[in-house]
Amino acid sequence: MKTRRVLRSWLFLIVPVLGISLMLSCSSDKGTEIDDPDCPDRTTADGLLKMFANAYAEMNLLDYDECLDESFLFMFTDEIADSLGLPQDEPWWGKTEDIISTRNMFEDPVVLNVAFSYEALGEWAPCHAVRDDTTFSGFCRTFDPLIEVTVSAHSEYDPILKFRVDDSFLDVMVVPDRFTDGLWCILRIEEVKKQHLRSPVVSEVTATEPSTWGGIKSMW
Repeated sequence: MKTRRVLRSWLFLIVPVLGISLMLSCSSDKGTEIDDPDCPDRTTADGLLKMFANAYAEMNLLDYDECLDESFLFMFTDEIADSLGLPQDEPWWGKTEDIISTRNMFEDPVVLNVAFSYEALGEWAPCHAVRDDTTFSGFCRTFDPLIEVTVSAHSEYDPILKFRVDDSFLDVMVVPDRFTDGLWCILRIEEVKKQHLRSPVVSEVTATEPSTWGGIKSMW
């Protein structure tokens, strides 16, 4: 991993000389489905979402962080917001809290595998968000995700546990990167439950626990 980061830093140094446009993350060996054969990047809204999902599945915090606007908000479902003690009129946390939780999960030795695939619903549509004295203009779209986080058992007698998110929609808003022309960032993700979560599926090897993405985030 250290070798990969060093190589990436070295390549960035030669970009101005060679005129090469580099993608930050290309592999999808942990379950992320990427339709584009090229490396996803943030030059389009679709590429941004692919890069974001890929970063989560690879547990690549640098790419994950880069995909989020500095004013990013993750909006929880009502029950998770209540469990976190968030105000009813502010059921969210910001980028700082999200990055801390995500880092804790990525670095937790009990996390064995992460998968993130999704289906895009509808098309990107213009939308706006007002934050204090700033109005953000961007595009919104709904996604149907499949997110799985597999953790190791507490003992040899317990099955491996897989937290699975497939009963939620993610309403995503993207905006132009405020610091780099031609790139996009995620300003907001709101999780909306489709229905009541199903009962866990238990086998001798793995127990699948229905969850929300916000529920997974709240564990770390």
